[in-house]
Amino acid sequence: MEYLWLMRLRKNVVKPIPGLFCLLVLFWLLIDASSGQSGSVDATAESVPSIKVYKKEKKLILITTGRIVKSYPIALCPFNPLADKVKLHDGGTPEGRFYICEALRNPEAKKYGARSLRLSYPNIEDARRGLSDRLIDHAAYLKIVKGIKAGKMPNQNTALGGSIRIHGGGSGQDWTLGCVALDDTDIIELYELVGLGTRVDIFHSQEQEKDLNERADLNQQVLVGAKKQLTNPALYTRAATAIIPLDYPRGDIQADEAVCTDIVIRAFRNAGIDLQAEVHEDIIAHPERYRKLVTQPNYHIDHRRTKNLAAYFSSQARSLPSSRPEDFKPGDIVIMDTGVQNGTPLDHIGIVDDQFSANGYPKVINIWTIGYRTMSMDLLGNQYPTVIQHFRPLPVF
Repeated sequence: MEYLWLMRLRKNVVKPIPGLFCLLVLFWLLIDASSGQSGSVDATAESVPSIKVYKKEKKLILITTGRIVKSYPIALCPFNPLADKVKLHDGGTPEGRFYICEALRNPEAKKYGARSLRLSYPNIEDARRGLSDRLIDHAAYLKIVKGIKAGKMPNQNTALGGSIRIHGGGSGQDWTLGCVALDDTDIIELYELVGLGTRVDIFHSQEQEKDLNERADLNQQVLVGAKKQLTNPALYTRAATAIIPLDYPRGDIQADEAVCTDIVIRAFRNAGIDLQAEVHEDIIAHPERYRKLVTQPNYHIDHRRTKNLAAYFSSQARSLPSSRPEDFKPGDIVIMDTGVQNGTPLDHIGIVDDQFSANGYPKVINIWTIGYRTMSMDLLGNQYPTVIQHFRPLPVF
């Protein structure tokens, strides 16, 4: 089992993270690149073949069904070879997960050598960071998100830069402006073995990949994030139920206040997942999932509504039964009907704890209602509240 990439290798989100699990929800990218080729690729499962790049070790490896097929020497930028790419002209080679979005058999030879494979940079994490750093505006960020979600070439003409490729021209010395250069004989060989949609994972080093692989699983990180909130419990206030202006991404209300959704949002941030951005991007990319829930996307409040989190997890998490104590695993998400007549059965949410009630069911870390504080409560296996949906989180890509 491989634990990778939940944090997307972004240096501004470096926290304990899990990553790629064997159990994955299939998400198909429709590939339609500027070269005219088209097709579909499963965006979550490991592509066959796939590519890994290790910048510090100066090598690119080709992998098929988990086995290294070939290793190639590479060249990077002479003045910034190990830096992650942040903006145009910085010389950094981006780190993260990408896919090949353009394949050129006859590129401009002086610049790219014998072949060119353009990567899907900037990816969504690059776009979020660029928005946070005010390098791009919200419209440009969403354009990149839509391009990536559609499996197309993202916008190449922003302050984040673009035209990041695996290409020829030689690996004898660093000379690119952020691309990954191979010897011409090697890029010709590689070109014939990969295609549009091939996954490309770029690491700072092999040590970084090893470190990521050794991290705990996603459920554990969500659980840890929930338990941290028990040490300084927030108060459920009426003011916290309002639409409160938030930063974006990673916006939050003041830490000493919360509603039930805030406990889940904060728990997921411990695992490197920003539900504010994830839900907002999912609404933009898949409005049909939220047609009866969201009239106009609003990142200040959408992720703080239980019904919207239920819609998000329905497509981005594993749905599970909830009738027996053994159905639950610490770190799972439960959405409940409290019995209050408020127009929806999806009126409460919490995180399954690793502590148990007298009835044999695990407790739930949550914040119950106005006047309560964050706590672990006996909520499962009783007449009320009733578990309506039970999810196990899956990695985000």
